[in-house]
Amino acid sequence: SNKHAVIGGWLPSLTFTLGHITRMDSINARSSVARTLGGGILAIGIVIAIIGLIMLVRACVFVVGATKTTGQVVAMDRNDLSDNGPTFHPVFVFTDTGGIVHTQRSSSGSSSYTFEPGEKVTVLYDAAVPKHSKIDSFQTIWLFPLALTGFGLAVIAFSRYWTYSATHMIRLEKDSHEA
Repeated sequence: SNKHAVIGGWLPSLTFTLGHITRMDSINARSSVARTLGGGILAIGIVIAIIGLIMLVRACVFVVGATKTTGQVVAMDRNDLSDNGPTFHPVFVFTDTGGIVHTQRSSSGSSSYTFEPGEKVTVLYDAAVPKHSKIDSFQTIWLFPLALTGFGLAVIAFSRYWTYSATHMIRLEKDSHEA
């Protein structure tokens, strides 16, 4: 059903098909929006994945260069700042190679006790700056960088899938209108 319009009513030779042009413009605009939105989501995913990878490299550098010693968890520091309930951060002590005892609160926390006060733990620390120390565990060293990298990669995969699906559906709609 072609609807013809005459521009201004005084120039009958200048007619065009309103439905077809309007529909095609809409399809092209939606396709452009889909690609732009997909590209934006892709960029966000790339940034998140890069930050996660940088954190992983830093964790590797820390572990390779760290001095290893035995320490002990002396307390679980409770933090009530989260709306999801309290988090507990282990507080541990260790003695560096110079014989100086250090007390450190882990930056890594959990909603439950991952360590018990009195528990012996392996501690990794920077000999030049012993306050840069971590309990040698998957959670305290590797969990966040790996989770962040994985999340960034998932966002990248989603953006590619979403962009492909959206533009494919729009292309099919465009092809059906051109036929």
